[in-house]
Amino acid sequence: MNRLLLLAAMILISSHARTLSGSTTVADSDSSDTATTGSLFIHGGWLFDGISDTRRRNSGILIREGKIAAIDVPETSNLKNESTVIELADTATILPGLIDLHAHYNLDFIDRGRVEEVEFNGLIFLANGVTTTWSAGEFYPERIISQRNRIESGNAIGPRLFSSGPYFGAFRCEYSVKVADDECIAWPNDITEQEIRDDVDKWAHKGVVSIKIKQATPSEAQIIIEQAQTNGMTTTGHLANYNAQYDVSTRDAIRMGIDRIEHQLTLAFSPQDASADELAEIVALMIEHQVFYDANLQMYGGINLRRSKASEMIWIDETKYFTPYAQMLLEKRGPPPPESDWPEFNQRKIELIALYQAGGANLLIVGTDEPVYTTLLPGFAYHRELLALSYAGLPSVAVLKAATINGAIALGIDDSLGSVEPGKFADLVVVNGNPLEDIKNVRNIQIVIKEGAVHDPQMLLRSAEGKIGPVGEHDHSNWQLVVKPLRAS
Repeated sequence: MNRLLLLAAMILISSHARTLSGSTTVADSDSSDTATTGSLFIHGGWLFDGISDTRRRNSGILIREGKIAAIDVPETSNLKNESTVIELADTATILPGLIDLHAHYNLDFIDRGRVEEVEFNGLIFLANGVTTTWSAGEFYPERIISQRNRIESGNAIGPRLFSSGPYFGAFRCEYSVKVADDECIAWPNDITEQEIRDDVDKWAHKGVVSIKIKQATPSEAQIIIEQAQTNGMTTTGHLANYNAQYDVSTRDAIRMGIDRIEHQLTLAFSPQDASADELAEIVALMIEHQVFYDANLQMYGGINLRRSKASEMIWIDETKYFTPYAQMLLEKRGPPPPESDWPEFNQRKIELIALYQAGGANLLIVGTDEPVYTTLLPGFAYHRELLALSYAGLPSVAVLKAATINGAIALGIDDSLGSVEPGKFADLVVVNGNPLEDIKNVRNIQIVIKEGAVHDPQMLLRSAEGKIGPVGEHDHSNWQLVVKPLRAS
């Protein structure tokens, strides 16, 4: 029997490709340790399956053809003798692959709008244990879809990419649109019902499973939601515009049939401004209609949290993943102002905990909302979000379920992802320590397994160093947003 030993929760894998006895090949590349084609047996350590509230001893997980064939396999089973074995130390914990439901791949280096970079951002997500992302509105959807196809065909490595397509609403023109009266060539003020329905259909045919509504009028939002449902797609919304007014109220969006709400449940900017009755009504509607909530706390409180809890929020130099030229541009720009200050951040925490305490723990999901304006990256921001949720008062088990099974249910993919159960894809993360005791242990990643392929997170990270962003002034055209009109001229 051949073993890949994980001693003291560390991978010990040969640096050269080799063939083990049996049908399993262990091969490495710049960013992957092993791609198993036979069966894999993971023994030892502990298992948090995403369903139960505790972790248990892992006697054995059997993986065949990229899927979980069996769990809790007795150590004496002959299945162990027929597989490549990963032996875990007693300090290790196995988790389902993490899911980010607000995973921006877009970056702004030259102050000409946000554009997507998927290849190396994807490697950093995967290295952080995020095996599935949904991108929450794209400016260049074709870049996401192209990389999705490359990954699915085995020609690239990265997380499972669920594309959102473009924003549905006037945010297709990014920050040039402030209120509904402003014109956007990508989402005209006189856009027709048929144009909206046709556009939803177009992106459904490209494999988009869920779409993002931002800066759409109430009538537009209703059409978007209806047509998305016709196509079997889910919807989410950033429902407040930049004059701090609702485009569509949370209350109305829920009644229209929206599936998820992002950022905030009310427009209150502090606990002093808040209406307890309004929040109670919205929380009751969320639970009645089973609408999921993505609070994005690390974004709302990110800068202040990073200042007050620096050692916990920043634990690695993320600058090194940018090109030297991009580092220079970001350093020249300097730190941005806080997205919100403490009073608004505290109100967002109150809304989150209100939903949790009212019985909505199953409706909480994790999203980073970290488009790049600084030398911080969304893959690492995922762990900042887990921390922020913990700081807000959520118990670790609620945070872990938000990061796994809740996200899968919210996206409608829980039949194949989100928990460690037979028949589901073998998306697993092995960490050192007990994340139920300290959520920071989730970042102590030793192995990432996506659909049965085993990856060394450190190799993934090394392969992304110095790769993100423009390489010089001649490269600016690749990093500026060009808004395309909805209607052909």
